[in-house]
Amino acid sequence: MAAPSNGTGNLVDEFEESFQHCLNVFTKQEASTCVEKEEVKVEVERFIDLARQMEASFLQKRFLLSAMKPELLVKEENNDLKCELQRKEELLRRHYDKISQWHNLLADLQGHTVYNKCQQQTTPQPMQQAASPMQQPCSVQQSVQAQQMAAAAAAQQVALQQQAMQQQQVRPPLPPAYPNTVTRR
Repeated sequence: MAAPSNGTGNLVDEFEESFQHCLNVFTKQEASTCVEKEEVKVEVERFIDLARQMEASFLQKRFLLSAMKPELLVKEENNDLKCELQRKEELLRRHYDKISQWHNLLADLQGHTVYNKCQQQTTPQPMQQAASPMQQPCSVQQSVQAQQMAAAAAAQQVALQQQAMQQQQVRPPLPPAYPNTVTRR
């Protein structure tokens, strides 16, 4: 095991050198397997030891910083929470976008389905007419009404989406720790 280093800069340099030695052992062109295994083992143990020392050094400095300036930890946690909140709001926005796309697609499909049914009924089919002579074909007025209904449904959907987006912008988000609570104004 290596002796602990005095300074963090020196420890980082030793860590980097140890890493380079480990890489050099693996990239050597010599074919002596017995020496190579022992050399690899020694270099890897030194590398792991230096990594542990560096981790301990960082933890000590972090502990000292938290003891001397606790407000920095609070600021860091606050920044982490803000970043998480932004990430989640972006995720929600993407979900709302996808939902609106699917709603539009569904409204289009429903409008086309009504229109297509009317079109299918107006096209002459010999077997269908022979089977059910009482069936009445859709009139032009009925197909226009179906198109108007589909357009009205799509317009209503867009209005609802815009209203939901406005409400989302006005209403502050719930705190992440209490998702089931309701804020009252």
